[in-house]
Amino acid sequence: MIAVIADDFTGAAEIGGVGLRYGLKVLIETEVNHATDVDLLVIATDIRSLDTERAAVEITKITCQLMELKPVVIFKKIDSVLRGHVAAELEAQMKAMGRARALIVAANPSLGRTIVNGQYFVGGVPLAETSFSDDPDFPVHTSVVTDIVTSDHFPVVSIEWSREIPLSGLVIANVATPDDLRQWAGRITSDMVIAGGSGFFSAYLQSLNYIETGMCDTELSFGNSSLFILGSKFPKCMGLPEKFQGNDVVRSNMPENVFRGQDYDDASMEQWARQIINQLQAGLSVMVTIEHQPIQSPDLSLRIRENIGKMVEKVAKNVALNELFIEGGATASVVFKYLGISKLIPFCEVEFGVIQMRAPNYPNLCITTKPGSYLWPENLKFKKSEPIN
Repeated sequence: MIAVIADDFTGAAEIGGVGLRYGLKVLIETEVNHATDVDLLVIATDIRSLDTERAAVEITKITCQLMELKPVVIFKKIDSVLRGHVAAELEAQMKAMGRARALIVAANPSLGRTIVNGQYFVGGVPLAETSFSDDPDFPVHTSVVTDIVTSDHFPVVSIEWSREIPLSGLVIANVATPDDLRQWAGRITSDMVIAGGSGFFSAYLQSLNYIETGMCDTELSFGNSSLFILGSKFPKCMGLPEKFQGNDVVRSNMPENVFRGQDYDDASMEQWARQIINQLQAGLSVMVTIEHQPIQSPDLSLRIRENIGKMVEKVAKNVALNELFIEGGATASVVFKYLGISKLIPFCEVEFGVIQMRAPNYPNLCITTKPGSYLWPENLKFKKSEPIN
């Protein structure tokens, strides 16, 4: 069994999708349970939403629990543009596993994300000049990877795959092409903690002689009794609600006072949830958006996610949802917390990062997630759907 620790839920789902692509039996869980009959066990955490110290403690606990299951490897899934507590989490995992070095292969050329001479580029644009510079939780103000990932305990270097790998420290891989990923996968040794994005995980599976079977051949669509949560701060899909309006799809924007936390009470939440419930019961599909002028509030992101979670919980108690689409890993984690979902079984990788899953406690619900910084597939369309049998 291969084990993976992901720092947010959509990252966990993305890895699960890669596993499906290589014919693996995949299970995603929010905590480590007893050994199970799967090829790939992905532990989905919400560590990116924690502070650095709590994130390190959580990684230590999960790593120790996974080691008891004796997996072939414990792969650390990190954000592909190095957001989060990358160094602290890897240092905690290294200490728990008795390792002195970690190999970090974050870039994914297939998505236009490359690291060249220690500089990170997205679509050829330096990372600091992209929308990631405005990330509400981890704004990126430099494109130099050794300035993004820093450590007080280990040296941090960025090197080519052809260079000698230091015996200790954090090693960030320069990756410009898919072949670079394969070369790095061939340099993995048993004394390393390995970390990276989905592209590197795919290359790692290839190095173990798994055969890629391809993504599932399906059309991503949504229809009656579908709830679409546009919870990410990334503005790429702002035109998505307009694309479907007038086709039995309505938009429900988070109420202003709920968003701002001003004069907010349970009645406002009840009214918002009831409006969505009525729309769904009338045979419509609903896209939930958060479109307001930004405000300076230290707990804004957390408050938004918690309010979305509360709303979805109320809706799910009154409507038998057929489809639930969620954008953004932190949003997905909170929604699953309120729905009591701790185990998910991926069954289809629609596109990179866009994964369909089922939860045992909601057998008739199809759940689709994607990272906030990825695009929804262009062929996403409205289609009247039938409940899953």
